[in-house]
Amino acid sequence: MTQSITSRERVNRILNHQEADRVPLDIGSTAGSFTNKTFQMLKKHFGILSEDIVPRPDASAAFYNDDLLEALGSDFRHVFLMPPDAWDPHPDKDGIITSEWGMKKKKVEGLTEIISAPLAEAGIENLNDYPWPDPEDPGRVRGLKERIESLYNNTDYALASRAVSHGFFELAWELRGMENFLVDMLTDREFAEALLDRTLEIQMGMYTALLRDAGPYLQIVETADDYGMQTGPLMSLELFRELIKPRRRKLNDHIRSLAPDCRIFHHTCGSVYDLLPDLIEAGVEILNPCQPLASKMESERLKADFGDRICFHGAIDEQAALPGSLDQLGREIEKRIDALSPGGGYIVASTSNIQDDTPLENILFYIKKVKEYGVYT
Repeated sequence: MTQSITSRERVNRILNHQEADRVPLDIGSTAGSFTNKTFQMLKKHFGILSEDIVPRPDASAAFYNDDLLEALGSDFRHVFLMPPDAWDPHPDKDGIITSEWGMKKKKVEGLTEIISAPLAEAGIENLNDYPWPDPEDPGRVRGLKERIESLYNNTDYALASRAVSHGFFELAWELRGMENFLVDMLTDREFAEALLDRTLEIQMGMYTALLRDAGPYLQIVETADDYGMQTGPLMSLELFRELIKPRRRKLNDHIRSLAPDCRIFHHTCGSVYDLLPDLIEAGVEILNPCQPLASKMESERLKADFGDRICFHGAIDEQAALPGSLDQLGREIEKRIDALSPGGGYIVASTSNIQDDTPLENILFYIKKVKEYGVYT
């Protein structure tokens, strides 16, 4: 297929399980960008001097820049909520940032780590008094309407929104501490459900703020919540179906009510093969990052078992292949495209933010290889 089409058209075809001229490339999505040092290294390489957008100042991948995506050749541009006016993202004298959710974070070897669990000792009676984020803080949507309308009217890029925050499950265990919250789910169901309902309610409010203006222009709405480890799901299938799946469906239904023409993207790391039928039933239409080194997440298996019901996004291994040799990386790209692209339904991206151990040469090779090898013939 040699006919030239726009990025927006290309992605539409792929999302409809049709082949286009080539597989699309997404850079800058939820957990699909670059850690901060690598981001600035790439800007320097391309001589980009324009000011960065900083949607999440407390994150390991804090920056976004349209000019960098142009230089890299991404098919996508993204919109996002910005930091709320009520939050001060600046670190204290010890380099610690307190997130808008109240977790303390510190940079460790270039990556942001949570070092506190503010609800570790809380009971259900304390939840009403906690200083929860305000979804309607005006700072979140400042400039959003102008940005999405300009991208839609003045460019031909595919348009997606990033996730508005960590997922409702991830936020619950970050606030409570992972071990505490996993135990709560088994032994204190009332508290676990109350905390999940609170984080879900706020997240739904944030999607309302995001999609009120952006919804009509977007092709993809991104969500995120990690449910997997390298070896399997973080919880039993029974527990997932009781506590997580109904809330995931409620969130997806809410998003669809605000952006009925969009596809719902869900980022969940690790081995989630066993959860996929339930995620699809809950309304997930695009799975990211399709982590190939996790158990049961082989690309061929995912395509064979679920390729007619869901699209795949990601799959280029960031753990070993992207920072490895160029031969290894080339084989990785060929393997993923061969497995996932036939018949459409696959968007190429890295399985996580590309880290500081990935050489510049590898990043440039990755993009060139995807564009050359990913052509449909």
